Amino acid sequence: MKGVNVFSPDAALFPDEGDGMMTPLRKILLELLATPGKGLRGELLMLCAGVSPSVTGSSALNSLVLGVEVLHLATLVHDDLLDRGERRRGRPAVWKKWGVKTAVLVGDYLFAVAYRLLYNACGKEGMERINFLLREMVAGELAEEMDKFCLIPVDRYLERIEKKTARFFQVVCELGGEFAALPRPVQVKLGAFGRELGMAYQLFDDWQDLSGGAQGDGKPAYQDLKNGVLTLPLLLISEQPGFAEMLAEVQAEGKVWPKHRRLIGKWIADGRVEAEVWRRITVYRQRAQAWLTGLDLPQAALLWDYADRFLERKDRQKKTFHC
Repeated sequence: MKGVNVFSPDAALFPDEGDGMMTPLRKILLELLATPGKGLRGELLMLCAGVSPSVTGSSALNSLVLGVEVLHLATLVHDDLLDRGERRRGRPAVWKKWGVKTAVLVGDYLFAVAYRLLYNACGKEGMERINFLLREMVAGELAEEMDKFCLIPVDRYLERIEKKTARFFQVVCELGGEFAALPRPVQVKLGAFGRELGMAYQLFDDWQDLSGGAQGDGKPAYQDLKNGVLTLPLLLISEQPGFAEMLAEVQAEGKVWPKHRRLIGKWIADGRVEAEVWRRITVYRQRAQAWLTGLDLPQAALLWDYADRFLERKDRQKKTFHC
């Protein structure tokens, strides 16, 4: 599912053209935003606000949507640096092309822009949610760092992805409800809807890292395992004979070799892991729809349909493992 493209070269995002010292930053931002991504978070926010993503919203709503998308982009710039991800959306990551220090500064600039956009568009409660989101994301990322190359319970993994990914979907849905002046209990239910979709989204993303589906986004396969991040598919095969030895080799050598990929592919096929991952994705989508039940909102039908089509499985999607 494609989201809404909210990026545009305007004064809210780009530095002053008259400041010569900002010229390098403008160049990097123009390149970074040439492939703006899916825009799923902005799309969800608009739907929860009762506005179709195909319709131009008010200036306040546009600032809100742009703010959450810029915030997301800032996290990606820093994540690529921390994870040494070399490509993003088919292009070299900022740190890879422009250097580590530049990536830190560009990410910081985007955080500052996002915070200003959100501050101008949100009320006090909205900014409290943004601050809560940032705390949760940091906690989730730190937990992931502490868990590297460790065999953790599935519940620990699910708690981690709730903080680092699902919380973002939750908060943008609540912000949409706040923008529409919906009662607080309704905002909370919309947030729960978003949280469940966020869980489904991260499960899907983690599956793509192994199946090769993420290569369409310019990200190499097996990046999580290389970084020591054990996602659900890997945890589900972690009791296979030889898994611990394979993990130790990856950690020691910093590489996922073809022999490792062949083993993982076999273990995943033998354990019917793909079916289990998609079962869990379906459960989260259904839980999301359950939160919409009883909500007397014009946008409820659109949100229900959105969840129905969210991460819809495509017959043409590759299911082979890259060796």
